[in-house]
Amino acid sequence: MEIGADTLVCDLLTRYPAVFDVFERHGMCTDCRAAPPPVPLGHFVNKHCNGDLPGFVQELRRRILETEPNP
Repeated sequence: MEIGADTLVCDLLTRYPAVFDVFERHGMCTDCRAAPPPVPLGHFVNKHCNGDLPGFVQELRRRILETEPNP
């Protein structure tokens, strides 16, 4: 899965549930785990990560590699 500004948060969390902890560290509430928001990743990053999309995507990829045998 290509991860970018237009990737929907809900799609990412559905495909890679283990990355929720990355979102949680950056301010996503636990309610969003049950019903992930259908917003683009860029929106989340602008709101919670000071717009650092490359840094956030790097954190996501690192977590995916830690938890997925063949991402």
